[in-house]
Amino acid sequence: MNDYSNLDLDVIHQQIAKNAAIREAKDLILNEEVSFNPLQIRKKISETAEALKLLNEGFLISFDGIENVSDLLEKADKNIMLTGQELKKTLVFHHHCKRIAKLFTRFNHELSICDYTDSISTNDHVFDKIENCIDSAGEVKDDASDRLKQIRMQLEQCEKDLYSKAYTFIDKHGDSLQESSIYLRNDRITFLIKNTDKNRFQGYTYGSSASGLAFYVEPASFIDLNNKKIQLMQDRDDEIERILIELSYLVSSVSDLYIHNFESLMLLCVIFAKADFGFKRKAIVAAVEGEKYFEFKDLCHPLIDENKVVSNSYRLYPPYQGIVISGSNTGGKTVSLKAIGLSVIMTYLGIPIVASEAKVPFYKNVYIDIDDNQSIQDSLSTFSAHITNINSILNDADEHSLILIDELISGTDPKEAQAISLAILDQIKEKKSVFIITTHFDDIKKYSYEDEQILLSSVGFNMNTLMPTYRYLEDSIGSSNAIEIASRYFDNSRIIDSAKDYLKKNQSQQDELLNRLSRQIDENELEKERLNRENQRLEATIREYETKIAEFELEKQKLKDRYLEELNAYIEEVKEQAIEKLESISDRKQKEVVDEIEDLAVLPPEEKEENVELKVGDHVRISDNEQIGVLTSINKENATVDIRGITIKTKLSDLTLIPVVQKQETRVYAKKYSRVPSQINLVGERVEDGLIMMEEYLDKANAAHMSSVKVIHGIGTGQLRTALRNRMKKLSYIKSFKDGDYYDGGSAVTIVEFK
Repeated sequence: MNDYSNLDLDVIHQQIAKNAAIREAKDLILNEEVSFNPLQIRKKISETAEALKLLNEGFLISFDGIENVSDLLEKADKNIMLTGQELKKTLVFHHHCKRIAKLFTRFNHELSICDYTDSISTNDHVFDKIENCIDSAGEVKDDASDRLKQIRMQLEQCEKDLYSKAYTFIDKHGDSLQESSIYLRNDRITFLIKNTDKNRFQGYTYGSSASGLAFYVEPASFIDLNNKKIQLMQDRDDEIERILIELSYLVSSVSDLYIHNFESLMLLCVIFAKADFGFKRKAIVAAVEGEKYFEFKDLCHPLIDENKVVSNSYRLYPPYQGIVISGSNTGGKTVSLKAIGLSVIMTYLGIPIVASEAKVPFYKNVYIDIDDNQSIQDSLSTFSAHITNINSILNDADEHSLILIDELISGTDPKEAQAISLAILDQIKEKKSVFIITTHFDDIKKYSYEDEQILLSSVGFNMNTLMPTYRYLEDSIGSSNAIEIASRYFDNSRIIDSAKDYLKKNQSQQDELLNRLSRQIDENELEKERLNRENQRLEATIREYETKIAEFELEKQKLKDRYLEELNAYIEEVKEQAIEKLESISDRKQKEVVDEIEDLAVLPPEEKEENVELKVGDHVRISDNEQIGVLTSINKENATVDIRGITIKTKLSDLTLIPVVQKQETRVYAKKYSRVPSQINLVGERVEDGLIMMEEYLDKANAAHMSSVKVIHGIGTGQLRTALRNRMKKLSYIKSFKDGDYYDGGSAVTIVEFK
């Protein structure tokens, strides 16, 4: 098995494992191996994509509280009696199975992940029996059987009789007692009687006090009643044991079924842990197709702070076989190399990657040589370690492999290192393997520049600030800029001037041309970035004003609609008065006049609204919330809308075109009521924002004459839930509200009923 820890895959696994509530699911994630089997890759990608889509749509699923009860099930299967607490655990697991299976019934087996929940089978007969017999503390209930109920009633009465008799004894024989208390010895009532009176009451003695001045005595008058109590206790325990054996036998009959259920829930938990990793980072699941060429748009390394990471687009396309990345020290060459390699491996594991779009081919293996592989134990130098690893890669790799090498050959004479590096490149090309290599060597840059099968690229460097930009530049040559970077640290400028003189003497004309070209590319890139920022600022300003114009036109149309509605109502009122007066006039043309009055109207005749084909860049209104934004992308029936910098995903059918320039002739159409969803998800919202969003939503739901809705607020600290419910009490149209039932999410959800 290849070790991808140098790509930080182990860190990715650790972060995903934190999202898994089931302990065994965490172990599966941490120990998951990379498969290069196309069928397995497609399966994992499909499952994660479905789970991620559900999370993005507000689907809530929790695996909290699910424990592995396989050992208890196997214990029952071996005819070993389960305790009440153990039976309670199996009952809780049964409820989790039913809850999660029910959550997926709404998808009607349309999703591939439904295969896991479809395979979950439950037996209500067995666990209804357990629920009737075992209480929440794992104790056998009094009414678990008629016999147990009768025994416990008799035992309770017996104990009452014993204590009543004991208190009477204390009152009557207080002078003989060392202390006026009741003591239990072997579950039998005794008294601490003075040494001088210990034989006065006959019966049995159960030892003396610490001082030896008194003895624990069971008087003869208590023996029969104590014996009855002990017998009843034994009868009770025997009946409880019989009930537990019976229940354990029932569990054994479904043990295989529920062991399989746990395996299904565990695998489902792994899928949603990966999806949750992507959901929190607004990541995507890459498409997988082809055998050599890849493309990543706006790719970010998932482990770099999102406020600091620089996104880059990478691609390999015909006729190129590989990429050589050059550029300055600490400029991002290794980060680019790792980001590409890690994204390929994560995709094969069904883990979302942080990018806007991505296409990954099927490689049969991915080989890496990154960082210092020096081994003290094997007495290998840095040079020897690299050579040993690269030799192994060259022996195993073929045309279906991806090879990632960070700094081809280091730790030896630069001239010889460059010669070996070029020979290695020749061997990789001969094997037709896809490769990505980073380098500082000028000979490799020249070789790559002249080779039509190698895409030479670099990472940017700002010559003004002497700092790397971390921008990946395709079709460019990068300089190491070591002298420029060193100038930031040396106080003595003569060292830098002298270094430049030595460099100039040792550089060939071709070297100088390459360095000059590299610096010109860096300068051009800086100007390109400045122009891009200015262009983005202008485009944002244009979008802002277009949105304001669209909002103004919409408000103007609303005012016009209101005016026409009021005017039409007034005319209807006048018409009715006119008709009443005309009806009192005896005129043969009366009917004709009445008909003419009834035909009066302000609103023009309604025309059928034509289907308008929306396109990217249109201003649109979202039906669910009446907000206006710019349509930024269309994907079949789905669309993405930018609302003042906030990206909203919605269905294309929920969008209405808002023309930026309104036509002079305006037509009034019948008002369309927007569809109100049956629930609102406020998880993660601040209290102030959550209150506003909830009240707006409830107003719409009430106006739409809905009978009830769900408000999803989660549990957390409880502040949001409390604030929401306090506000609900003040809304006059709310009839009642309560916690959701077990399968709806319990106290994490509030069910609201309208009057």
